[in-house]
Amino acid sequence: MASFYHVCWLIAVQIDPSGNAAQAAPGPEVPGDEGGDGGLFGGLGFFIPAMLVVMVLYIMLMMRPQQKETAKTKQKLANLKKNDRVVTAGGIIGTIVNTKADTEYMTIRIDETNNVKMQILKQSVVRVMTDDDQKNQDD
Repeated sequence: MASFYHVCWLIAVQIDPSGNAAQAAPGPEVPGDEGGDGGLFGGLGFFIPAMLVVMVLYIMLMMRPQQKETAKTKQKLANLKKNDRVVTAGGIIGTIVNTKADTEYMTIRIDETNNVKMQILKQSVVRVMTDDDQKNQDD
């Protein structure tokens, strides 16, 4: 199987600096062959558009899942409300005491007995705990 280097070398050898396909060996004249660029598939006329299509498809396939994940995260942060149990990126588990839609901060209570509160960024919330998570934590 030809490596990338060999393919590039073959392309470079077949294309002269003027952009026309170079003849590998002089041969007999063929009627109707004026020494053009080989039509649509000759030279880089097909290679460059094909590579552009592949690059565009690759970018689209990489960006779409990332956009879905961003939308999911924004929806999760928008649905946070008072008394939700959350886990932060630092591993702190707390209960939301105060949150406002127009600010990027929220207040959580991390200790019920001493009423210890902490102000955190909304983006640091990794997960909202459900009833099953709370049961597993108590065990």
